[in-house]
Amino acid sequence: MLTYLLSLPMNRKLKIADLDSGNAGRQIFISKNNAKTHQQNDQELWNAFKEGSLTAFRLIYEQNIDSLFNYGHKFTSYQPVASDCIQDLFLDLWNRRSKLGKVKNIKGYLFTCYRRRLLDLLKKQKKNLHVEYLNGFEILLTEPINSWDLGEDIKTSITAALNALPYQQKEAIYLRFFNDLPCSEIGEIMGIMTQSVYNLISSGLKTLRLSLLNFEKV
Repeated sequence: MLTYLLSLPMNRKLKIADLDSGNAGRQIFISKNNAKTHQQNDQELWNAFKEGSLTAFRLIYEQNIDSLFNYGHKFTSYQPVASDCIQDLFLDLWNRRSKLGKVKNIKGYLFTCYRRRLLDLLKKQKKNLHVEYLNGFEILLTEPINSWDLGEDIKTSITAALNALPYQQKEAIYLRFFNDLPCSEIGEIMGIMTQSVYNLISSGLKTLRLSLLNFEKV
């Protein structure tokens, strides 16, 4: 049986040891042809992972670990819980890889599985999870916006406006604009209809625009 030792140190990098599978070291070559879509590349990578490619497994992990950790940290401030849940998720995926179905968007699939697993765990630990979730999903302006030429005042204003939104609007906007996920995938992650995602984002952006207009008038 394969033995996978995944560790999540401070830099949350994957460590793999004690491989005893003939296919584990098989190389996976993802096409760099620009004509290929992200979905096609994801399908190639996912198929290779299902066939036992350690390289594909490593790529999937390393491409998504930071985004998953940041997402999990929105639900709980206790980092070991978020980290352990990611480790358990990837171990489970590896062990069940041959039974997994087709995946069009790997990141969206991982977010869906991780959200469900983490919330189930937190619900067992805290009866008032819903209240904590409502008040705790905080968006910080990090990588996507730090590269923009914005003053500290406007950054502070955007952050305050974002976090004043209802929690579902915040989560939908976070997944769409901070993680570049399509609305169809966001619907799967949040367990709602795609049209509901569009509505949440539209309403949230409208409120943000009004908030920023008020800021400019000050």
